[in-house]
Amino acid sequence: MEKISTQRNIVASPSHVQRALTTTEGLRAWWTGDCELNGQEARFRFAKEGGVMELAFRVDVAAPDRVEWTCIGQRNNPDWQDTRVRFQLSPTHDGTRLDFAHTDWKEKTPVYEMCVAGWDHFMNSLKAYAETGKGTPFGG
Repeated sequence: MEKISTQRNIVASPSHVQRALTTTEGLRAWWTGDCELNGQEARFRFAKEGGVMELAFRVDVAAPDRVEWTCIGQRNNPDWQDTRVRFQLSPTHDGTRLDFAHTDWKEKTPVYEMCVAGWDHFMNSLKAYAETGKGTPFGG
């Protein structure tokens, strides 16, 4: 199984970062404007050349120090099926250390490689949103 991982130091409290990961408003500000979250499931849509890519995630954990999702459905993106996304939040002297991992990829496909760069962008977007209130979400 393949894994994408990265880390960011964010100058914002863990509770502030956690809200960006567990509310529709927060997710729309740094990942994609076309999403919904009901606490137990999250849906994200990305309009691409080949049509709309849609991802559905089960929210496995939404704790103050950790958020975890499992991809339970997809449209136009089968590589994501059954992958897991984890955000680990640790307090630091000036904010939060974010350890991110997207695991359980079956193989390194072109979609996997695209997601390596994509997650780097979106982790920077999350950091910017948490620190300044302005992220760079998809389509935004």
